[in-house]
Amino acid sequence: MYIIVFKQLVIMLVICVLSFGFSKRNKFSGRETSFLSRLLLYFVNPCLILNSFNMAYSREKLVQLLFVIVVCAVLHLLFTVIVLLTLNSHTEEGKALDGLERIGVVFTNCGFIGIPLINGVFGTGGVFYLMGYLAVFNIYLWMFGEYQMSRRFNLKKVLTNPNVLAVLAGIVLFCMPFTLPELISKPLGYISEMNTALSMTLLGMLFACFKKTGSVSYTKRVVWVALLRLVVSSLVSLALLYFIARLFPRLPNLREMLFVIYIASLCPIGMSVSTFACVFGKDASYAGLMVSVTSVCCIITVPAFVKLAELLLP
Repeated sequence: MYIIVFKQLVIMLVICVLSFGFSKRNKFSGRETSFLSRLLLYFVNPCLILNSFNMAYSREKLVQLLFVIVVCAVLHLLFTVIVLLTLNSHTEEGKALDGLERIGVVFTNCGFIGIPLINGVFGTGGVFYLMGYLAVFNIYLWMFGEYQMSRRFNLKKVLTNPNVLAVLAGIVLFCMPFTLPELISKPLGYISEMNTALSMTLLGMLFACFKKTGSVSYTKRVVWVALLRLVVSSLVSLALLYFIARLFPRLPNLREMLFVIYIASLCPIGMSVSTFACVFGKDASYAGLMVSVTSVCCIITVPAFVKLAELLLP
């Protein structure tokens, strides 16, 4: 399994490198990255979520999906505890970056990197379980994430966010005794297929736009955040899933569900930190650096932790 994961990561890295070269040559700026960020966040993502729920209803599948949602909710709360205990700067400059770093550690690239990874390992069945992770991810992102950016929490804004609406609509669609007609499902499918290429393109653009600061503390911060996201969080996830595996040994498809959750939690810092930085006017260059560094490092960490999980999870 870890070999398949490694190959998928290399493929996505190639797209990122090509985008980096193209962006450098054409001297793209924040205007282009802001547009692409909004396109992914408010258009491609909702279509991807809705399309993933467009399948025939199954009571067993629904129960398993709810199980995944509960486990993922606990996992995100554990990640939140980690960042609140470890990411607390004492300077004004540091505090301005704390919010981005907290979002980066809690919210992985489970959509843009997780979907192609899990699809390559488990197929469409695994992607369906991933929707449970994405459901928690998108709802909590617009609660915890927006609060970290603006120090405000607007429930109405959370419930009317396109991604949250897509999750709720997707669950309702799955419970219906029909699927979407081809005239709707085909366009959704085409848009959904854009997510990996566009997200890796955006990642390359953000890294190309990054401006060096020459600050040692900047480098130390990125290294610390990368360790929290790729190592500490991965070990916490494995401990939780090992406990759950022992608690529910007879649950159907338990191993597949746990590995889907685990691979999603192993992913590098999500594009959400970059899109939030662009949308809320924060340091998009630093956000892009965090995403880029962890995305490169995950080529080693993700297969390694998947191999470890194969040895420990039943």
